Amino acid sequence: MRILLVEDDGLNAELFSAVLEPEGHLVALEITGPAGRTRALAEPFDLIVLDVQLPGLRGDALCRALRAAGIRTPIVAITASAMPDQIAALSDAGFDECLNKPIEPATLRDVVRRFDVAGSAL
Repeated sequence: MRILLVEDDGLNAELFSAVLEPEGHLVALEITGPAGRTRALAEPFDLIVLDVQLPGLRGDALCRALRAAGIRTPIVAITASAMPDQIAALSDAGFDECLNKPIEPATLRDVVRRFDVAGSAL
């Protein structure tokens, strides 16, 4: 599975790679919202994971832009702000799932597997 991770925190990026690459996933990293937008529009991915607090372009604005451009790839938000109204706003922005920081490796694997299985069934 090809996964685009747009995350400016180096430790979170390392966690994603350390958890997912041994399972055969390719994790492509971008560290700003604009770079993530460019990459998501230029290459096919099976899953996109966006930090909400990105430099240059917030993750929720990026998700809206990708959806407006016709991207139907599953998009997962990662955030430290997980109040019910904030989660609802992320859903309204077009995210398929929301992961709360700090992210447990097992939770990350479970979410990716769920989208991997859903994509394989199409």
